[in-house]
Amino acid sequence: MAEAPALSVQGLTTEFRIGGQWHAAIRGIDFDLGKNETLALVGESGCGKSITALSIMGLIPKAAGRIAAGKILFEGQDLAQLDEEHLREIRGDRIAMIFQEPMTSLNPVLTIGFQVAEALRYHRGMSQAEARTHALELLEQVKIPSARQRLDDYPHQFSGGMRQRVMIAMALACKPQILLADEPTTALDVTIQAQVLLLLAELKQLYGMSMIFISHNLGVVATIADRVAVMYAGEIVETAAVGDLFDRPTHPYTEALLSSIPRVDRTSDTLMAIPGQVPAINRMPGGCRYAPRCALRQPVCERPPALAPVSGSAPTHLARCWVRAGGDR
Repeated sequence: MAEAPALSVQGLTTEFRIGGQWHAAIRGIDFDLGKNETLALVGESGCGKSITALSIMGLIPKAAGRIAAGKILFEGQDLAQLDEEHLREIRGDRIAMIFQEPMTSLNPVLTIGFQVAEALRYHRGMSQAEARTHALELLEQVKIPSARQRLDDYPHQFSGGMRQRVMIAMALACKPQILLADEPTTALDVTIQAQVLLLLAELKQLYGMSMIFISHNLGVVATIADRVAVMYAGEIVETAAVGDLFDRPTHPYTEALLSSIPRVDRTSDTLMAIPGQVPAINRMPGGCRYAPRCALRQPVCERPPALAPVSGSAPTHLARCWVRAGGDR
């Protein structure tokens, strides 16, 4: 019998209200996250990667957003149906998230030590002294230099890379089963980026976590992911094991993303740009959402394709394309 996934997302649709009408930012998202697996969600800004993560965490603002359909199954519970009180018991404890920009995620008027210890006091009922001791251990684990002296420093006294390490320490404080990392290396230079990626990989193995890694950088994804789901305009358009995706990119959007990456073995005049931009959620095309930007579009693309197996590839390699994968003819 196959092992149950750590997380199962089924038909997830999240909507936002614009001009008095609801529009889907993500639609029909399906994936399973295996235990001790790293799944990467990739795509341009505006494709719905962060909205997927925020939906899982129950952080969609209720004033203008809602989960309209689907299930988020974790340990036999549907997170989409839980109230805020029960979500708070899970969020930051068994499921944690590293947010995209640490300077806006850390409280500027609270010390680093206080903020790392906060989850331990709330979820583990530790005393202030005990939580502080554990906070120090966490800062040392994420390789903050002179961690004991820096416990009482404030976020503005840390560099960008060190603030990101603090965010990782906060997320791992309660040893979560699932970690969501939302572009954790975007604002860092390549040297610090490599250090943070190595740190995440080491801590994932140490804690035996599953991880959803969100990025627009396929080069980063190649170094850290086991499996990749490419998102475009709120839908998953291709999913495959990381090796299969790079060896045989099938959806035209995936192919275009890979062609737009600078490479040392190519001249600058071979670097390709994807024409156009991701459509706004209130102006989505009726058929294939990538068709207006696609060089391979055909009349059939006016109908929405389904995720379909890619012929001649692994059974887990799926693409949402009439031309390349047959859609659902």
